[in-house]
Amino acid sequence: MSETTRQDELFGEIAVARQLVARDKLERALVVQRCIINRTRVDMPIGTVMQKMGLLTQEQVEQILQAQSEPTPAEPVQNPPEGEPDPAVEVNSSGDIDLVISSDKLTATIAPLKEGQKAPSLEVVKQMLLENGIAYGIVSDQLLASHLEKKPMPPDPFVVARGMPPQPGHPPEIRCYFDTDPMRIGTLLEDGSMDWKNRGEIPQVMAGDLLAEKVGGDPGKPGTNVLGQEIAPPRIKDAALKCGKGAERSEDAQRILAKISGTPKLEPDGRVSVFSILPFQSDIGIETGNIDFDGHIEVDGGISSGYSVRGKSLNTREIQNATIETSEDVVCFGGVYGSTVKAGGHLKVSHIHNSTVEVIGDLVVEKEIFGCMIEVNGRCLIDEGKIIASKIAAKKGIQVKDVGTQAARPSELTVGVDFKNERELKACREELADLERRKKEAADAIVAQKTLIDQLETELGKVAQDQDGCMVQKRQLEEKLRSPAISKNPEKSSLLEELIDDLATKYDALDKRVQAIMARDDRTRNQITQLYADLKKFDQQITETNEKMSILEEAAKLDPGIPVVKASGVVYNKTVVIGPHKKIIISQEMQGVRIAEFQEDPKQYQMKITSLR
Repeated sequence: MSETTRQDELFGEIAVARQLVARDKLERALVVQRCIINRTRVDMPIGTVMQKMGLLTQEQVEQILQAQSEPTPAEPVQNPPEGEPDPAVEVNSSGDIDLVISSDKLTATIAPLKEGQKAPSLEVVKQMLLENGIAYGIVSDQLLASHLEKKPMPPDPFVVARGMPPQPGHPPEIRCYFDTDPMRIGTLLEDGSMDWKNRGEIPQVMAGDLLAEKVGGDPGKPGTNVLGQEIAPPRIKDAALKCGKGAERSEDAQRILAKISGTPKLEPDGRVSVFSILPFQSDIGIETGNIDFDGHIEVDGGISSGYSVRGKSLNTREIQNATIETSEDVVCFGGVYGSTVKAGGHLKVSHIHNSTVEVIGDLVVEKEIFGCMIEVNGRCLIDEGKIIASKIAAKKGIQVKDVGTQAARPSELTVGVDFKNERELKACREELADLERRKKEAADAIVAQKTLIDQLETELGKVAQDQDGCMVQKRQLEEKLRSPAISKNPEKSSLLEELIDDLATKYDALDKRVQAIMARDDRTRNQITQLYADLKKFDQQITETNEKMSILEEAAKLDPGIPVVKASGVVYNKTVVIGPHKKIIISQEMQGVRIAEFQEDPKQYQMKITSLR
């Protein structure tokens, strides 16, 4: 700041403090001064500007300049070190009073130098305030004069000016747009009970989704000390947007967006992350509830009894009496017990007991399958293990060491059959039969509705004839009623009038009947229109279902099954092996055999047992 500018500011503050000019007028004069400087490059003093604007007289300008030339009071001491008291700072003393400004410059007080002394005049005190630069928050002349009129002058400090402290602001809020605590206690059911296993949905986002953003916030408002200086509000610590893996800040740094699709998570340190893998460091159970997640699920522990897991893929230690459904692979390093597992990819497991399993890919078992119902659309591989008391269907064949035991009930092995394709074909056939049935019902309904329309038209014609006859009779009776012979006979006239009224009533009833028939006819025709639309829809659905069946049949031809069971160990008697066309019941214990269906000629299939050695 140049010396000229500093002097102009001091001139203006003195003018305001002496109430010679209002602050808004001073601001206006400063704007005019800048305009003059910009246009003429002449640095005109603010006093001259205010005099030319008629805000000050020449005498007032000289008085202010004189006050401005007097020595400037010493600057108040800096704020005391933290932890120490905040002392007031004495700025100046006259022969009668002390003027004290607090260290924060928010208050100025006066007090007598000696007890019992006489107070100075109002003008002396105001001059003292002006000389010491006190220009804001000064008490009114009336209040100050009232204090100075007291005799003797009160010894306690009197506040002659009070500044305005700054108003603190507050930082913006970090608002998350996903459930930051999905593992809640449970879900309240309609009957008032609690489902402890259902913790609600795990939040899932797509790449580009908004995860969190800064909302609100207030920088605060500056204050003004008694010297007229601005006091900045306390500095606000801005809320930090912390990004973890799978997340990124927006260009304006005010939002966090998902970089990948997955599950969002608010980390303990405040970072927002997105994981394509949903990790669990313990069991899926009471602490987690049921899991439903579109991505990969990694469980360090096992799946506890009674809980369900649905996702894209799953790795876990053990599955115990649980329900598993994935669109891709499942890997279980331990066993599966008493569970239902549907894997859209491959399933790899140590052993399976008393479970129902459906696998679209291959099933790889290390040790054994016991008491299970299993369908595999790929291969069933248990090279070093055994199958005991189970029903297994495997499209691409079964490779096993042992099948059965001497004490266990026999197993049933179906090979070469595409259970998924067969199930879909069966569903298509059932859907086709249902569509054909509904189409026939619609066609029969159209015939019935058309018959009804014919009946309505016949009925309408009969009612119309009755209306015409009624109208003819009514006109004839009205003509008789107008004849001179009848009009002179009150008795006959009355009788004819009654007959005419009866005919009018009958005509109205017939008219209502006509309207009812026509309304029913309209409804029937609308129903026929809808039935024709249904027929068209059924035809389209039948065509689509036939096309789907054709595709399934073609796919079965292009990817046929492999009707083979290979057992490197023992196959116990009564084991049943079923192919697409033939089956065989093993009559005696065999070892190291290959059991396969083959075609001798276009119409003849056989089950053949050969040695693996």
